[in-house]
Amino acid sequence: MEKSNRLQRRFVFGWAMVAITLLLAAASQVVAQNKTYKPGDRVECETTGSGKYWTKGTVLPFRSNDWPSGVEPDGSWYRVKADSNKVEYYCKVEFIRPIAGGTEMKPENKVETAGNNQDVTGKTEAPAVGGFIECPVKQKPVTKGARPDAELFKKIIRCAKREKAVDKDDEGAIKVDISDIRIGASRPWSYSQDLGNAKPGTIVYPVKATYTVRTFYRTATEVEEGWIRILNFYVNAFGEWQIGSEENVKSPKVSRIQK
Repeated sequence: MEKSNRLQRRFVFGWAMVAITLLLAAASQVVAQNKTYKPGDRVECETTGSGKYWTKGTVLPFRSNDWPSGVEPDGSWYRVKADSNKVEYYCKVEFIRPIAGGTEMKPENKVETAGNNQDVTGKTEAPAVGGFIECPVKQKPVTKGARPDAELFKKIIRCAKREKAVDKDDEGAIKVDISDIRIGASRPWSYSQDLGNAKPGTIVYPVKATYTVRTFYRTATEVEEGWIRILNFYVNAFGEWQIGSEENVKSPKVSRIQK
């Protein structure tokens, strides 16, 4: 009789634990579904659905074609741009978690750049020494036989690598610092090797650039340090220098500096 009672108690206890586990799982799912995010929130997204591989990123606004006409977002998923590879993912809400302090709004957006204490409290309207440049770079038309201009090439590269200022209440300013640039011997444009609207006979100048990209957020600075790429410049049909194909020489060391 006593043995039967013990077995009965174990059976009841086991089912009770199963019920509690199911209730907790259901509760966590409800919490996840009720969690809402807004553009600019800093989050982590598990992009594989396994729960093992989380990547940091920023919530982006929905696009016009993300939802059918007349249908409002239901909070079941969000568009998240990953920091590591700049890819936009469709992240289900149950696979999104906020980064600590990532949604905290601060009254100003001050950042420090290497060698400069730059206060990004307003959008930079024009190029400035040590500051952000205005993109696209304004160029004076040149002929197809023009000699390369290293300083102009630096500005074009900075724009190509997404340098931008932001408005006072925004985050995500990007600064590109070029530490070295080398212009190689010219060569003829090749259909199999080059991109763009050039044609056979166009002269291409390979440019080897070493640069670092910094993205400034309210709570941290994302740093891609030590990019080395070969960018092939040529004069396009409008008489402007343009980057065609690119070759990766060295990928950067990526880090996140908390503020």
